[in-house]
Amino acid sequence: METSAGFWLLAVLLLAATSFSQAQTVEKYFKVGDTLQLSPQPVSAEITSILWKYDKNLLADWQKGLIDLTYYSKFKGRTTLNTDTGVLEIRDMTAEDSGLYSVEINNQVQSQVYQTVEIEDVPQPEVEVRPLSCSSASPNCKLVCEGDVSKAGPVEYFWKKDGVWEKSQINTMEISNETKSVKNFSCRIKNLFSEKDSKHLPNPLYQEEKPEEPRPLGS
Repeated sequence: METSAGFWLLAVLLLAATSFSQAQTVEKYFKVGDTLQLSPQPVSAEITSILWKYDKNLLADWQKGLIDLTYYSKFKGRTTLNTDTGVLEIRDMTAEDSGLYSVEINNQVQSQVYQTVEIEDVPQPEVEVRPLSCSSASPNCKLVCEGDVSKAGPVEYFWKKDGVWEKSQINTMEISNETKSVKNFSCRIKNLFSEKDSKHLPNPLYQEEKPEEPRPLGS
């Protein structure tokens, strides 16, 4: 009997571990004060019960004909649950609302969970030159779009060359003789909620193109 009990305990633990590993975590970003919307995965049958959880705590509960729509703890008064679709909206989000959100539809735990993360507006960027000694005599240099993005979530970078914006995968750009005709550079940082541009930086490698001198007649 002890062997049988041990076997079933091991089976339960393995099943729990497997279910956890199969969970699909989706990162969801928000700004303080905004409204967060979370959607369950589609189900084919009519929705008759919904249970949203925040971490391991109850957030919203409803069962058709059995439990009236109920909101719990800090989510009371600023949460709306659509009982037809299961979509949850939380208003006036705070930093303390960051965490893991999960849902059960028709008493079935869905594999998709949301990890919510607070992010801030992007910083005001500045373009800096590397090395500082870069000049028109240098063969090449590097421009860096500086700004602390540690709290801005996923960001994108853009570089502007004389009025034309180009997207970049990184916050640096190489300049060389090929860009010596560009007068000014500036950069942009963008995230899901904001974007900011730097001031123009004169191209340290800039060289004005001189017009060709006319050839003497008869040459």
